[in-house]
Amino acid sequence: MTFSGSVSLDSTVSSLEKLATNFADAGTDLRADDQLRKRLLLVMQKLIPELETPAEACQRFLYNSLELPVARIAVDLNIFNLLKESPTPLSTEELAKRSGKSPDTKLLARLLRYLASLSFIREVDTGIWATSRLGNNLSGEGQSAGVAHMVDNCAVALVTLPAFLKRHAYNPPEDKSDTAFAQGNRVAPDEPTFFDWLKNRPENARSFNVFMTSHRTGVKTWLDRPEVIKEITDAFKKVTAGKEGGEEKGVLFVDIGGGIGHQCKAFKKRVPDLKGKIVLEDLPEVVANADLEEGIEKIGLDFLNGQPVQGAASYYFRSVLRNWSDQYARPILGYVRDSMHDESLLLIDELVLPDRGAHRYETQLDLAMLSMLNAEARTEAHWKKLLAEVGFEVKDIVFYEEEAREAVIIVKKVES
Repeated sequence: MTFSGSVSLDSTVSSLEKLATNFADAGTDLRADDQLRKRLLLVMQKLIPELETPAEACQRFLYNSLELPVARIAVDLNIFNLLKESPTPLSTEELAKRSGKSPDTKLLARLLRYLASLSFIREVDTGIWATSRLGNNLSGEGQSAGVAHMVDNCAVALVTLPAFLKRHAYNPPEDKSDTAFAQGNRVAPDEPTFFDWLKNRPENARSFNVFMTSHRTGVKTWLDRPEVIKEITDAFKKVTAGKEGGEEKGVLFVDIGGGIGHQCKAFKKRVPDLKGKIVLEDLPEVVANADLEEGIEKIGLDFLNGQPVQGAASYYFRSVLRNWSDQYARPILGYVRDSMHDESLLLIDELVLPDRGAHRYETQLDLAMLSMLNAEARTEAHWKKLLAEVGFEVKDIVFYEEEAREAVIIVKKVES
């Protein structure tokens, strides 16, 4: 059989088989050419559902819910790190011993066989196991925390989503306390939301915080885009012009819901010569743990209750508004609008889904937000509509990570 003229399907498959067999050599070239790597990955993902029979599709789809729980067990037993750090393959018995948790070796062998069948690890001989690229990708602290977060914090909400939506006749509420998460976990009255629930579970909170801190590490950020920096510096000159104290006394940047200050510190490093204060805002118990350098101040507050910093050059949200439905996002944005100078900017560092053709990375996060918080990842049209409703206009949308649709939405107050 041929396609595209004289190219043989058999020869194409043979070439792919050789690539898979000798990937240690060819993979270096592929990873050096990221666009080529992504093209190959995309076409392989598209081919799988086209090639599968109904029975094969069912085997893959119906049982894939096992993958994350078994990976969670492997993380708890430190399997991925043990294999990655070992210079030689390890036996089931040796892994059991080194895990420090004395698992039953028969049980462990069953788990390892499953992991090997999905390429999380490699089975190099009977009962002998070695590291794999997939397992290595899950071995870092941030990745392991992500596995723990998804199982320990999110899994119940995700599997409860069908019953939750059915209970609401497929018209989910915007209320922050009536969620699939709350229904599935049967939360106590004093912990109606996921974030309230985390406060009473320090280990769950640790997994969440480590994952949130690390999952975007190594990718491009908004600070890589000079046009965004220029917008902020221009706004700073305008809002401080003619004011007593000038730029020395002005507020350059306010990070709302900024955790312990990662973005504040990164911004200061990016523009070390700019004058003006940088302000970190988050809940008092969060900013108490922020170790900040000179020039960065912190304010403990709940952004649901107001915005105390008046007339700053820029106000910034990073991955915050995706946690809030429009019912809550409107007043959050309204408080910022009322605090802004006419020349101030609002910077929203968020996913901006395309109005059609969204990627799986974006759509899966969107439904996770629905399950956990009755919130969502918004499309470009939705962002513009929401912002217009509270007196803003979009000046520009600057994408800094096109594939993941990560962008900074640059927003101004509508002139009255």
